[in-house]
Amino acid sequence: MEKRPWELTGDAFCDELFRYKLENHPFRTHPFFRDWVAGKLPRTTLQRWAPQFYAWLTCIPRAYALRFARLPWEPRFAKYRPMLLEHLTEEAGFPEGVHTPHPELFLRFCEGLGLSRESVETAELLPTTHLAIDDFMYVNHEEPFYVSAAGSSEPPNVDLCEKLLPVLRKVYKIPEKHLEYYRLHGEADKEHSILVNSLVHDFAQEGEATRRRMWQAMLRSFGVHQAIVDGVLAAPGDSPPRGARP
Repeated sequence: MEKRPWELTGDAFCDELFRYKLENHPFRTHPFFRDWVAGKLPRTTLQRWAPQFYAWLTCIPRAYALRFARLPWEPRFAKYRPMLLEHLTEEAGFPEGVHTPHPELFLRFCEGLGLSRESVETAELLPTTHLAIDDFMYVNHEEPFYVSAAGSSEPPNVDLCEKLLPVLRKVYKIPEKHLEYYRLHGEADKEHSILVNSLVHDFAQEGEATRRRMWQAMLRSFGVHQAIVDGVLAAPGDSPPRGARP
């Protein structure tokens, strides 16, 4: 009988988690993202998705603060403190003048897409978006930092950003000054992927129970992005948000 992923040990488990994440994440498999990368996604659908994704994005600094708070203050965990703290402060935009908060960068993308800041920040959230946010916050609050980190979407996001940038420029005509969110994540998430892989490698050695929780955290992160997109696609109509420009 073929082993289940969490029954693998050492590098074999790490390799399988990374491979499965890259090949099966909604960023690669969902029709929404496939159509977007192909330049076939209607602009109005993108305009309806963006405020929902923004709402989830604003939760990331808080979730990473919870992840950092789950880091025990023991000598063997000391090397992970600067790694997690740097990730948190970069997302939140500290220090000022060095980093820009990532939600702010996405707001600028929304403006380039034809949405006003106010419409994005005050958008009514779909039930699926609420569920996605709640689950994301729950995992980071309840699971050890190395388990929640295993669910990170950075590796498949690198590939998505690299494919989207030329499409956003040529097909959707987004001005360059509004593309910093995707330019940054196409590069920064390469480093974040290394962080995630090192955490998985170090703590997967603790046993099958830990590896299984890591695998489940990954699947739950898939659910976050699928829920946000599916909610938008299932919502009645396909008209852009109020005040959106074509």
